Amino acid sequence: MKKIILLSNDDGVEARGIKVLMEGLADLGTLYVVAPSDQMSGSSHSITLGREIEVIERGERIYAVRGTPADCTLIALFGLLPRKPDLVISGINLGYNLGEDVFYSGTVAAAREGALYGVRAMSVSIEDVENPRWETALYFAKELAKRILRGELGGRLLNVNIPSRRLEDIKGIRFTRLGTRSYRDPVERVGSCRFKIGGEPMWKWEEGTDLEAVGGSFVSVTPLKVDLTDYEVLHELE
Repeated sequence: MKKIILLSNDDGVEARGIKVLMEGLADLGTLYVVAPSDQMSGSSHSITLGREIEVIERGERIYAVRGTPADCTLIALFGLLPRKPDLVISGINLGYNLGEDVFYSGTVAAAREGALYGVRAMSVSIEDVENPRWETALYFAKELAKRILRGELGGRLLNVNIPSRRLEDIKGIRFTRLGTRSYRDPVERVGSCRFKIGGEPMWKWEEGTDLEAVGGSFVSVTPLKVDLTDYEVLHELE
């Protein structure tokens, strides 16, 4: 049976990253593209409850959803696809999703929603630079997708971050844990009752983290768990 791959993102159905995947992964199976109609970065894992969500067909197996990235995956799984897909790929996001970013990222959420329903999933992000190396990101996204489809990589949800370098300048793949960071001055007052969230990110460089890997020109692959339970504390409480 031919594989079914669902593509989504948080940058929108017209984003360059998802078009790169559409063109580059066509030989791996039947592709369905279900992505937000508009830019939805930073939407995290929010879903739309209690109101109708418009879905616009943009082409053969291409759908634009007026909703969040998680909405897209949910609608695809239970409303658009002929069966549950073999793989969900979210991206290619322009800009890393490292460390605590996984809690804020709509890119990761679109993949995580698939994992919640038992589908293998992968979120893919590339370093945001002036001239992103889309061909490098596609190469590693495709290689990892092939290995997942062949059952060679464990884990239900993988978060992949790829430096924007020439393929020959990438030193390899590292399997990593999430790094950590905080923001300097995360909230700026811009009026008497108006604020802006942002600030300068301050990363903590530690060995074995996703941040260290991409900083050293490695592709970072971080397996994520859907279950957020802190079992060590749970055991202590019991």
